Amino acid sequence: MSKITKILYATDLSASAKAAFKWAMSLAEQYDASITVIHVIPDLTEEMSASAGYDLAAHFGADRLAEFNEEGRANAFTAVRERIQNVCTEMEKDFSKCRTNLNNIIIKVGHPVRNIITAAEEGGYDIVVLGTHGHGLIGDLMLGSVARGVVHKCSIPVLTVRLPPE
Repeated sequence: MSKITKILYATDLSASAKAAFKWAMSLAEQYDASITVIHVIPDLTEEMSASAGYDLAAHFGADRLAEFNEEGRANAFTAVRERIQNVCTEMEKDFSKCRTNLNNIIIKVGHPVRNIITAAEEGGYDIVVLGTHGHGLIGDLMLGSVARGVVHKCSIPVLTVRLPPE
């Protein structure tokens, strides 16, 4: 078995992502590993253009839309940092320390699967940890679309964590 020294934890700030963070913390504690957090904001311009069949960047101006994405990125960084800090504080009784560098959080805008895989492979991580959502009977058979994409396309091990039943 390979030694785990670098963990990439992917979060969408959901409840299942919080459950996955506990697993990332547990792995980090067991292997004395570090955790880097990645959060990918879907490119709203790209998604809305695709669903509307209309090039919003050409209509509104690519510079204005890039500025909009950058503002979202800055807000997401603050939200992710606060959420991780809160979860670390909650977990202090269960773990010796929070092994996440709150100043080294990766925030990307674009396609979540592509960005997570690129970060994982280029960053030399040993494992990716992320949550997955169950969506009824079909969801019980399949992973969420981002988790499924990362599992199928990533060249390093991926741990997916479902939200525990209440």
